[in-house]
Amino acid sequence: MAQDVDGMRGGNIEYIPDRLIADPVVFRGMTDSEVVTIMVMGVIFWVPVSILALLPFGYGLFGVAAGVGLAICSLILAGKRLQRIKMKQPDGLHVVHFKKGLQRRGFKNFGFIEQSCSWDIRRSKPVEKQVRHTSDQDED
Repeated sequence: MAQDVDGMRGGNIEYIPDRLIADPVVFRGMTDSEVVTIMVMGVIFWVPVSILALLPFGYGLFGVAAGVGLAICSLILAGKRLQRIKMKQPDGLHVVHFKKGLQRRGFKNFGFIEQSCSWDIRRSKPVEKQVRHTSDQDED
């Protein structure tokens, strides 16, 4: 029989850490998918805005470079903001934070309860408690 290696028993891994499967942090506390998403959204927004802003001056092509530069600045600022939001929180909780913000602004309902309230039964008088005697049960 094979000798037991640390963390292995009979060919099976005994312990897998939770963070082993998680996406690695690449830049300012963001994973690679978050970096790509923010950069793509930044380029989609900033490049047309920069081209339209510089087109009347004859520098439309320079607007592409300015748009990519602004997208990188957006990535740095978004990374700084995400670092503060993710600090000392479990993985994935920042997504809940953003969903609550979208729900609070009325964009989409994710089912989070945002306010505290109480229910009223709307009775005009209190309900009287009826007492059953044990002798009534024996007669049945």
